Amino acid sequence: MSLNLPSGPEYAGRSFYGYDSAEVQAGYMSREARQAADFLMPRLSSGMRILDCGCGPGTITLGLATAVAPGRAVGIDLEPTMIERARRLADQSAVQNVDFKVANICEIPFENDEFDVVFSSSVTEHLSDPVRALREVRRVVRPDGLAAVVKTEWSFPFIVPECPEFTRFFELFEGGFNRIGGSLNRGRFLSSYMTEAGFDVVEFIASMGNTTEAESIASSVEGYITWMDNIPLFRESVDLGITTDEELNSIRAALLEWAQHPDAYIATARTHAVGVKKRDR
Repeated sequence: MSLNLPSGPEYAGRSFYGYDSAEVQAGYMSREARQAADFLMPRLSSGMRILDCGCGPGTITLGLATAVAPGRAVGIDLEPTMIERARRLADQSAVQNVDFKVANICEIPFENDEFDVVFSSSVTEHLSDPVRALREVRRVVRPDGLAAVVKTEWSFPFIVPECPEFTRFFELFEGGFNRIGGSLNRGRFLSSYMTEAGFDVVEFIASMGNTTEAESIASSVEGYITWMDNIPLFRESVDLGITTDEELNSIRAALLEWAQHPDAYIATARTHAVGVKKRDR
């Protein structure tokens, strides 16, 4: 299995990461540019051309398109049904300056120096060779243009009260990524990856996403359970003998119970980096 293939990795005839699932896709509909690309938005201006790699259902891309109008935003994603959903959303939103295309970040179907900015959130986690993808990003950025990348760093989630089953969920999730060379726990290396890819990194920050309110706690737990139920890497984990259906059921029950605790709190880290493509000397 390799993301070097246009169709991406599969298990039992499905997307390994479950991005073909309507339930998983719905979970990404709440993402917005002002939150996921908050560090990038002040750097955008009218007339820019921007590429969103791994755009999912397009919610972030539409925000980027609005920020650069009348410039152009393009979103690419490996999953065809994600692109279909993004196109429907664009039509419903009446956003005219946006396009969506099925494509791979490792083989971006655009010319050299075509974009002022390339953005990518939570994509390089899936890759065994993130530097290769970032070099491809650099290829399509114009000289003096920007790459803005977000990468998770889930090595040490804050879980209060402590919940062994919650910790086990993160272990199983990371193990699935590891089996095809990816990781949710390498955000700390993002700056060095971008430097290796040829960017001058001008900003690199790690931050925590805090979930404390009862409604957001319940929504987060619902999302985690949706992943367990719809992402094939968990089914593969059972088939490989790494876990069992009984353990997965106990994790679900424990998460729901944990979410009811009055002190429930979870925080996971992310890193972001901004790199400049300097002109060749």
